[in-house]
Amino acid sequence: MVVGAPSSAEPRVEVALGFHRTLEAGDFDAFEALFTTDAINELPFHSPVSPAEFVGAKAIADDYRKMISNRRDLEFTIHTVTTDSSADRVILEFSGRSIIGETGALYEQDYVGVFTIEGSQISRLRLYADPQRAAKALQPIR
Repeated sequence: MVVGAPSSAEPRVEVALGFHRTLEAGDFDAFEALFTTDAINELPFHSPVSPAEFVGAKAIADDYRKMISNRRDLEFTIHTVTTDSSADRVILEFSGRSIIGETGALYEQDYVGVFTIEGSQISRLRLYADPQRAAKALQPIR
């Protein structure tokens, strides 16, 4: 269960929240289905262990599968939800925490995700996070 998620939200927000729900559930097929086939996942402040973007639902899902499939106790907390109807965007400020299975280390990160929604799928995700914290935690599994 995504902590802090609104109990009733408009459809675009529900699509964006699907990102968190499917990852928490470890359902990478449902996660991949959230994205358009040509979706882009941009990481403007990417770490040295990650490229700046992934293109295509399969590439995005494969990256998350590699990073998260061995995590334990993955939990997201939603802090704010903002929508921009004119641009079909949902902006979520959230945090995540989990135990990295490969190392047993606790990984905590704060994010801002800008989700562009096309119909009932994500066509673009700009994910802002602390690249140094990510590199330190994820280096052993990349």
